[in-house]
Amino acid sequence: MAVSSGILSPDVNFGDRLIPTLEEMTRTVTHLKGLGYRVVLTSGSFDLIHLGHVKYLGRAKDLGDVLAVGVDSDAKIRRRKGEDRPMVPEGERLEMLAYQRPVDLIFLKEDGEGRWALIKAVRPDVLVLTADHSYGEEELRALGELCGKIEVVERQTSVTTSERIRQMYMHLGERLGPKLAEVLPGLIDSILKRG
Repeated sequence: MAVSSGILSPDVNFGDRLIPTLEEMTRTVTHLKGLGYRVVLTSGSFDLIHLGHVKYLGRAKDLGDVLAVGVDSDAKIRRRKGEDRPMVPEGERLEMLAYQRPVDLIFLKEDGEGRWALIKAVRPDVLVLTADHSYGEEELRALGELCGKIEVVERQTSVTTSERIRQMYMHLGERLGPKLAEVLPGLIDSILKRG
């Protein structure tokens, strides 16, 4: 089904793609399903978007007509991954996703929302999970009642955002150590002379 304008347009209109409430998301996907579109849902942090994210979104979009993406809020990521995350604030992450060709709808998942709130609002034809999601059989059965189908997509790159950040921090000391050794003695002397 080819659509040349609106949220399914190749033109980026962040305001049309960002859905502000679960109620509006339900109305939007219900309308799209009524028009015969197959709705796919996935979600994640999408911090420091890289090739693996883009390929994953493409694979998810291939499973239907409309791709809705839930994006974890800054607070939700901090609670799960620590105070130094996310590297990119939520507003920027949301807008970057709007520029990804496969993405049609975007929703910010706040920390206080109930479990599976977005999945319940969308009731997707296809729910796309990454292979590293740790859902048990009972949870997958419960999710299956909310979705037409669950697809597990393998990671599209071998290095995750978290791994890239760890590598950056690990090598930071190696790079800064010699420079600090050069600068620090002179800096301490100048501070002591002023004091």
